[in-house]
Formats: sequence, structure tokens, C-alpha cells
Amino acid sequence: MNTSSLFSIIIITLLLHDHCNCQNAPKAGQISSMSKPKEGDSATFGCKAQSGDKPLYFKWFKDGEVINNHNTIRIEYLTKDSAILVIDPISVNHNGNYTCVISNIYGRDSSSIQISIEGPPKWLNKPEMLYNVHVNDELRIPCSAVSSPIAQVILKMFKGSSWEVIDDVSIKKAENQIVVSKVEKVHEGKYGCEISNGIEPKLWTEFDIKVIVPAEFKEKNTAVSTKKGNSLELECSADGDQPVTVKWFKDSTPIDKVDPLRYQITDAPNNDGTKSMLTVNSADVKDDGLYLCLAENSFGKDERKIRVTIIEPPPAPLNFAVQQVWSRTVSVSWAKPPESKTSILSYIIRYWKVSSPGVNDRLHEINVSSSLNLHLIKDLEPGSQYESTVIAVNEVGSGAPSQKISFVTGEEEPSGAPVDLHAIARGPTTARLAWRSPPRNTWNGKLLGFYVGYRLVDDYKTPHSFKTVSIAESNSSHHEYFLRYLMKGAKYSIILKAFNSAGSGPESSEITVETLSGDVSNPPRLFVSTVTTDSITVGYSLPSGSNKIQNLDLHFKEGDDSDWREMDFFLENKDVGEYTLTALNPDTIYTIYLTASNENGVSDPSNIIKTRTVRSHRDNFAIGSIFDGSNGQYGDSRAFVGVLSIIIAVSTIIIVIVIAFVYVRKAQLEASTKPNFEFALATGTLPLNKSIPNFGTERRFTDPENTKPLMNGTMTLDHHANQYPVSYSNLPTENVSY
Repeated sequence: MNTSSLFSIIIITLLLHDHCNCQNAPKAGQISSMSKPKEGDSATFGCKAQSGDKPLYFKWFKDGEVINNHNTIRIEYLTKDSAILVIDPISVNHNGNYTCVISNIYGRDSSSIQISIEGPPKWLNKPEMLYNVHVNDELRIPCSAVSSPIAQVILKMFKGSSWEVIDDVSIKKAENQIVVSKVEKVHEGKYGCEISNGIEPKLWTEFDIKVIVPAEFKEKNTAVSTKKGNSLELECSADGDQPVTVKWFKDSTPIDKVDPLRYQITDAPNNDGTKSMLTVNSADVKDDGLYLCLAENSFGKDERKIRVTIIEPPPAPLNFAVQQVWSRTVSVSWAKPPESKTSILSYIIRYWKVSSPGVNDRLHEINVSSSLNLHLIKDLEPGSQYESTVIAVNEVGSGAPSQKISFVTGEEEPSGAPVDLHAIARGPTTARLAWRSPPRNTWNGKLLGFYVGYRLVDDYKTPHSFKTVSIAESNSSHHEYFLRYLMKGAKYSIILKAFNSAGSGPESSEITVETLSGDVSNPPRLFVSTVTTDSITVGYSLPSGSNKIQNLDLHFKEGDDSDWREMDFFLENKDVGEYTLTALNPDTIYTIYLTASNENGVSDPSNIIKTRTVRSHRDNFAIGSIFDGSNGQYGDSRAFVGVLSIIIAVSTIIIVIVIAFVYVRKAQLEASTKPNFEFALATGTLPLNKSIPNFGTERRFTDPENTKPLMNGTMTLDHHANQYPVSYSNLPTENVSY
């Protein structure tokens, strides 16, 4: 006899020996059990009424539900006041709260007992073999068991060649289920569900998750802009299970029907789907529009829209003009360019100073806000010409410049003084002044001339008297002036001021000059005697009173040389003589003049002579070439006509030169008895004192021991182009008033 049967007999015996104690409503005693049941045994639970009027009624409940007889559960009634619940065999599935309810006509009472059977877990909800789920959907997989003690559920995924426990926040366990709130492609694979409570055997099952991905674009709409002429690339990356096809449309028209040669389409399938690229090598305005990508696979389709804008730099601003000009500031205005596809971000004002025709100074740029159409350009130079344009800027870059405007700033007084002022006495009543203009950036306008101030050194209380020296249109920075009608043997203070239309500038540094106490000699006369291929012989005649002349200086230069060479020779008590220059180059122009010196200084130059050495024999034109050398007859008649034309032209030139020589010679003879300055005005010669420094160079200080070329004059274009002396007739002189 087993333990369960013995327990049942004992309970029955006890019930039989009890006697009825009727007290109206029943009172239930505690549910009894011989021992703690184990899984697989037969278990008996007794329920007895301690009191209560009969008849009594018994009902058994598990976890609140009525228990009926079943294969493993039955209810037995041994006496009128007791009932026995038999579970055979008992298992963990029978775990729960059991209640015995006793009732009669007067009332009811109950008693409960908690049954907990330990054993390995038993499946409650087992996963299926395969789950097909769409991407982004929610997935719930049942995986639960009945267990005492309570079992742990572990989810694993097969990766590579082994099972790995899943530690993914997107996968959760809730309500006896495995929940994936938003399925993604990464969730696809083979899974296993393990349930264990420490009592073998544990539960294990495997299942597959297949993620179904319809064709889909993650980004549905976008906009693309590119500069005209640049490459245009449009991308459509569609996710989805293969095969995924992508079709392109432009403004609802299939691309292959728009311009198949213009558009290149490349598809590249991958694990996630298909990447399709549309390329245009050089974008144009006709590529502007709405593009559509249509992706499709077996599970669905999707579309993506791309708005393409072909943009260009903005047009040029309109009506760029000067509003008002001051000496250092100018106000400019403009109108916005015609509307473009993109907004104007800013404006760039460009301006530059025009130094001379075709030559500009450094370019300046000013960035101006797009909300403005008026600007004040500052820090300009007075009396200067400027040019300017304005440019609009958008996201592509700078557009075309507006029409160019030109303006001249107002003048201010010169801010710089003349420099390198030198003075030398040219006689008892005349002093020659030479100087350079102030630095160009201090003119503050167009330089019109200079004020020459002079007074006796000792008469310091008397202000300087000023002479006005106007200058002509010239790029030369070198100037000179002959200050006449001074006192003999007197010392003078000299200053200079430059002036323009706005006024005069600051004074130069003060210098002093002392006029001569004696007179210099009249200039000699010079003429060409003979010319060869490598020599020139010149003759000269001395003026009256030549016994006062101490020596003669012959000045000459070759071609366009800027430097003069000087030859000194002494008189031989003759009023006439000649001198030969040798070792010269053939067929070369030489310029020659002569000066005379006495105890008071150097005379004015003689008449200036230009002459050319003879061409060498090998360079002579072989006139016989126009004849036929074999028989002495004329050759080509056209060659003869050409030579004849050259001869006529040369003859004409010689005649003109002779007439001019006669005229000049006549003027020299007529002026021979005139004073030194009148003679210079008549003949175009220039007196030059030997001690005057070289004003034709860029040096501020000169070495008086060096040989000095003839100084440059006011009327020259520049000091390099001036190759010849400037006569008195071309130099500014003061106006005499009494």
C-alpha cells in the first residue's frame, strides 16, 4: 500500500469517528494533506466541515475556477460533512491556489491551500517555426512555460557558427512574449528561445524571422541646385528586397523619351536595395525641373521627388551712377539686377585710380549689404580720376560687373613742397633755378605751376616776392626757371611753392644764390667742316672780346644717348679754329655744341649742330644692281624706278636742309651784336654754367667732379626722352613790370 492510500484511510477514519454538531451555517476546517506532494505522485487533499446543519454541499476551485472531474483530478465524498480532492499524478501544471467551499441553507464557508510542485519547465506558449514580417512593423513571438521555481527565458541568435545571447534594446520580453516594436532588416535571421529553472530538462526551440522590405525611399523629397555649366548628379537610393528596379522621370516624362543621349543613368544593386545615379555632364537651363524616381519590387513601390534648379551668377546691377563727388569721398548708387532664381547676398564695389591712359593703380573692393543700393566710397585721393563698377553676388558667386563709371575727385591744395631746388648765377643779374615737382601723391589735383619767391638775404623783414611759373602739359618732373633783373653781386633767398586750381602748397626748403659781379663771355659760333665714316671736323669762330675767353669746351653725344661727353681745349690766340672728333661710328647721328669760359663762368652754348657720319663702303647701295652685269643693259625696270624715287626723295630733303641752314645762319649773324639773352632767344641756344649739377638724373645730390650732361628742360615729356638742350625761347621767364 502506498503513502497516498494510507493517508486517505486515515482521513476517512477520522471523519467516521467525528459526530455531527449542527449549528446552522457551516464552518470549514483547514484543508489537510499528509505531506508535501512531489511531481508524479498521487496527492489527496481533505476538506471537512467542523459544524453546520446538513445537508452540506462541497465545491473545489483552482485559482478561482470550479474544478470538475478530469483525467488527473477527481472529487470523492466519503461522509456527509467531508470531501476529498485527488490529483493523480500531480505535476507543475497543477500548481496554484485551491479552495474548498462548504455551503448549506444557512450560509457558506471556505478554506484554501497553495499547491506548489517543483519540476522542470513545461511549454505554455511555444514559438512557430517561421515569422514573416514587414519592415517597421511590430512583431510579438510567444515563448513561455509553466515552471516551479519560476524559469528564465533567454533569447539567442545564430551568428556565424554559434549561438549568441541577444543584448538588443529594441528586443524586449513582456507578457510571456518576445516583442520587437519596430522591425528592421538587421532583425532578420535564425533565433532560439531557451527556458530554464535549474531543473533539467530545460526547454529549447528554434525559429526564423524573415523581414520583408518593400521598395522604399527613406527621403521622399529634396531640392538640388547647381551652377550652369557644372556637372549635375542626382541620386536615388531605394531600400528593398531584390530585385529592386528604379525608373526616372522628368516633369512626368520618362527620361528615355526626354533626351536619352543627354542623361546617363547608372544602377548599382546592393544588400540594402538599389542605388541609381542620373548624371548630366554640363548642366543647362533646360535641365531645370522636377525629377521623379520610381522604385519597385515584389512587395511594394515608392517614389522620390527631386526639384532641380539651375542657377547662374546674378545679372549686372542697373543704373550705376555717381550721386555726388567731394575731394576724398564719392557717393554712388545703383539698382538691383533683374530677379534671378536665387537672392542677392551682397554687392562688391570695385574702384581703381587711373594713373595715366591705359595704366591703373591697385584695385580696391568694398563689400556692401544686399539691402543697400547707395554707398559712400572714402579715402580717395584729391584731384584724381577713378573708375568703378559694382557686382552682385549670390550663392553661386560674383555676377557680371555693371557699366563702368568714371569720376574725378575735387582738388585740394598740394600737400607737398617742391624738392631738389638748386640755383646758380648765370650772370650779374640772372640766376638759373632748377627743381623737381613734389611727390605725385601730394599734388591733390592737376599741378598748374609754381610760385618762385625771392628776396635779398639781408632784408629778412621784407616778405618774398613771387613770380608765377606755369607749366605745360608734360609728364616731366624736372623744371627750371631763369630769374632775371636781379641786383649785381647780391645774395638772394629763394623758395618755391606748387599750386593747382585749389591753391598753393607748403614752401620748399630755402636756398640762397649770389649773382655774379662780372659778365660771362658771349657764346662762340660753330659749324661742320668735314665728315668721314669715323670722324667729324668742326670749325668755330669766337665772339668779339675773345681775349677774355680762357678755354673752350666741346660737348657732343652719339644718337639717343642721354649723357654728353666733353672735350676741353685751349685757345691759340686765334679767333677761328677747328677741332676733329675721331674714332666715331659710321652712319651715326652726332649732336655737338661749344661753350666758352672766362673768369666769371661758362657762356651760353653755341648753336647746336646735328650731323651724321658717312656710311661705310660695304653698306653703300650697289646702284649697278639695276643693270644686267653680263651685257651692261638695264635690268628690271621696276628696280630702276624704285632707285629713281629714292634719289628724288633724298634730293628734296637736302634742299630743305640747305634752306633751313641758310635761315638759321642769317638769324645768327643778325643776333651777333645782341646781348647774351637776346641772342639765346634768337638762335635757340642755351647758356650753361659748368658748375650746375646734373638735373637730368634721379639723384638728389651730385658729384661736382663728374662730367655733367646738359640739363633737361620744362617742356620735355620725360628726362629720358629729352636728348637735346632746351633753348631760352622754350623756358619760362618772368614778366617784367615797372
